[in-house]
Amino acid sequence: MSRYIIKIYDDKFNRDYYMEWSTIVDAPVTYGCSLEEFTEYYRAEYGRQGILELNERMKRVEEKGISAHPPFDNLQSLFKYNRAGEDETCLDKEGILERYCRNQLGG
Repeated sequence: MSRYIIKIYDDKFNRDYYMEWSTIVDAPVTYGCSLEEFTEYYRAEYGRQGILELNERMKRVEEKGISAHPPFDNLQSLFKYNRAGEDETCLDKEGILERYCRNQLGG
């Protein structure tokens, strides 16, 4: 099973959030954060080798919003069957933003 990096744009706060998504739990395993914060997290979690691989993964993230290859080659395909909500319910983009990103800003 994989962990993908995703980027979600939030119209409400006019910003991008980056997070890591697990296909094991079908949900984010980090909260949304800035690119700088995410890079710091990634370095601490995966070390030097991880950072070397991060550049290639981030190219896909910036292009498609997700580091995955097909079948999850866009955020809609990833969000379609997630278990990111309360009691493993499925959340749409707005629900993921609210639960995993905006709460970090207190709003």
